[in-house]
Amino acid sequence: MLRVTQTKNSLLDGASIEEELYTTPQDGEDFFESLEKPAKEPTKLEPRNTFIRAGVLTTVRGSAYMEYGNTKVLAIVAPPKELIRASARRMNMGVLNCYVNFAAFATGDLETVPERERHLGSMLTKAMEPVVCRTEFLNFQLDIRVLILDDDGCLLSTAINCCGVALVECGISTYDLITASTACIYRDHVFLNPSAKVEQLLLKRRSNSNNVSSIQEHGLIITASMDTFEQIAQCQQCGYLSPDTYVKLLDYTLAINKSLRQLVRGVLTKRVKEQHELDLREKAESALEDQRLGEIIDKLKTQGLDEFIQSNIKEDPYVKRQ
Repeated sequence: MLRVTQTKNSLLDGASIEEELYTTPQDGEDFFESLEKPAKEPTKLEPRNTFIRAGVLTTVRGSAYMEYGNTKVLAIVAPPKELIRASARRMNMGVLNCYVNFAAFATGDLETVPERERHLGSMLTKAMEPVVCRTEFLNFQLDIRVLILDDDGCLLSTAINCCGVALVECGISTYDLITASTACIYRDHVFLNPSAKVEQLLLKRRSNSNNVSSIQEHGLIITASMDTFEQIAQCQQCGYLSPDTYVKLLDYTLAINKSLRQLVRGVLTKRVKEQHELDLREKAESALEDQRLGEIIDKLKTQGLDEFIQSNIKEDPYVKRQ
């Protein structure tokens, strides 16, 4: 009997599903048979339904919120702060730290949360380090904090995309826009942007495989790339993949990353336009206020203080005259 709740998955992407989702091998078989099988060679290399919003928090300088299907992530970037440790101050580049936290309602297995948070934070740091121009803030550290609100697979790649938007919103110098995506293969079927249940199915298959030569290919790959320079910022892989399959999945993720890049550029462009319109509105309001103050100063010069005060005193219409 399948039971769906949220808990640990030790795959690189970290899925929030109950640890005993598939209590027997037959449970996994039944679930796989119930899936809508994708094509063995995908033709539509597209991301999930995606929503991204920059500047969602007014109390911090850089923030972003992203929904990638049912996976929901919030990223916050604080301005660089000076390093305290003397040993760290001797470094020739700034220090980047990424912290991942799960919301209390985002997971059911609280015992494994600290381990998963450290694991995802470490991988997120490795992915973001090649993107940030750390040579521009020597002896400083930059902290990126990610809050997981909901997890339905592709967690690490979603966090990377969200952090990239938050960095630009914060005004941190970056070499390029970074985008990431996930793909996996199971029984010759390629799953692009796999759900948490598919990732858990891969984990069970991986843990039950003892003889590599006698098993089918199964594995997951997460790729973060910078399209302008055609560079890969990070590539994580787990499972059993042949070199040809590895290259094929890598090409799939890079194609999805290009689509996500166009979406991210559109979001950031819209954000810049909104900020520009807000600046123009504030400038116009400031000009009107300056004009009003100028008129008051001119009246003071021509009428004098006493006459100006008397001219601005108005009788209360509700007070009966004596």
